Amino acid sequence: MAVSFQDIIGNFDFTDSVVTEVRWSDNLMDLIVNVDYYWDIQDGHDTTRILKIIFEGCQKVDFQISGEIPLCLDSVNKESLFTIVLFKELTGSSGEQQHLGIFTADYSKPWLSVVCTNVKLKE
Repeated sequence: MAVSFQDIIGNFDFTDSVVTEVRWSDNLMDLIVNVDYYWDIQDGHDTTRILKIIFEGCQKVDFQISGEIPLCLDSVNKESLFTIVLFKELTGSSGEQQHLGIFTADYSKPWLSVVCTNVKLKE
């Protein structure tokens, strides 16, 4: 579907899409983030697609869940904690490395920060 970050950002908007799964691929170097792609419904489809954002050749991966989460998770909509508000390139990218961030609850700190060699999108 897309073979580079610029291709992904140019053709897909992940705003309001929900992260449904995060896992390492079999080679343990690629991080796969499954996303329930919200915009399919907005485009008139009956269902959404699960898209896979594949961060290839990961050198660093950081997760940061907001410290403002209530102690009783039953009282919050868990989907809102994993709803994407922004997917962008972060400072520190260079020719060989890309530094990318997925933001959920907070625009100032990424929920997921990845340093990788490439990012792809598959269905």
